[in-house]
Amino acid sequence: MSDPYLDISVPLGPGVVVWPGHEPVAFSHFHGVHDEAPYTVTRLDIGSHTGTHVDAPFHFSAGGVTVDQLALDALIGEARVLDLRGVEAIGADLLAVLPLDGVSRVILKTDNSRWIRTGPIPDRPAYLTEEGARRLVDQGVRLVGFDGLSIDHIEKAGAHLLLLRAGVVIMESVDLSDVPAGDYHLICLPLRIANGDGAPARAVLRARSHHSERGGSEGTCQFPR
Repeated sequence: MSDPYLDISVPLGPGVVVWPGHEPVAFSHFHGVHDEAPYTVTRLDIGSHTGTHVDAPFHFSAGGVTVDQLALDALIGEARVLDLRGVEAIGADLLAVLPLDGVSRVILKTDNSRWIRTGPIPDRPAYLTEEGARRLVDQGVRLVGFDGLSIDHIEKAGAHLLLLRAGVVIMESVDLSDVPAGDYHLICLPLRIANGDGAPARAVLRARSHHSERGGSEGTCQFPR
């Protein structure tokens, strides 16, 4: 039986793509022996917004909710993946014609998934406009997932500010290259860093259409590109 879960986390290691100007990931190993058994301990030098990660409101708003205070029911539950490949600026007009009624978690698949694991970062990566972010807030979305290093234009922070000030969780740097559009169950668990502005996370999707142990299947909803 195939694994019903899709891991959308970028593997975290020294080669992971980081935001321009941020320190690269560095690992160092310590080897020792305890009670005649050899062991290895690895020191991790990483930023809180490295690899697949979650942004908490505190990231852009002093006094905002920190990552250890995020509600788990925002991070776990039904989510809709929208295939927006070929679109650079995801605006309100585009989102207005997509099936978002009643959806509380939206994950945006763009051309960013082509490079999010390997780089290089293109000159014009896809992004969510401020107006697009406002549209999602007005729809009642509680979490927005994105396959780029930043959900914003590389020179702006409008979408970040609007979403986080509205209490919307941002999940960035997810790898959607092998994920078709449709409805899934999301499990996203960031590290519980006390007073953190964000944290690396393991994020997985379970397709709502899968074969049960009895051989049956559930329906799913697919959306056009």
